[in-house]
Amino acid sequence: MEFLSISEFLVEISDDLFDYEDDVLENNFNIFRMFIGIYGPSIAPAMLAKCITEAEEKYNSLLKSLDPQVSLNYRRRCEEATKEGGKVSGNPLGAWSIPPVIVNEESFRSHVLNSS
Repeated sequence: MEFLSISEFLVEISDDLFDYEDDVLENNFNIFRMFIGIYGPSIAPAMLAKCITEAEEKYNSLLKSLDPQVSLNYRRRCEEATKEGGKVSGNPLGAWSIPPVIVNEESFRSHVLNSS
């Protein structure tokens, strides 16, 4: 169960990074926005990268403790899901891309809404 929990945590971070600008526009919760609020815009990306690295290390450790066939099937499914999401090269489990920080969210919202 701990393995699935850390796996889901990593999926949620990935989703939030992908949806960051939309979440700012809609003022929705987003883990990257939370890190920016806690650590400030200059340190937040590094702190989130550290959190991701630690979670990936735990994920890899727990993955190794699974039954070998379960582990293999899970990795294959992750690779399929990553390809379905449009990633076709590089690390088969995907890569992290932390977007630029939106320092002034209100200004960003106004700019995007006025551009539409």
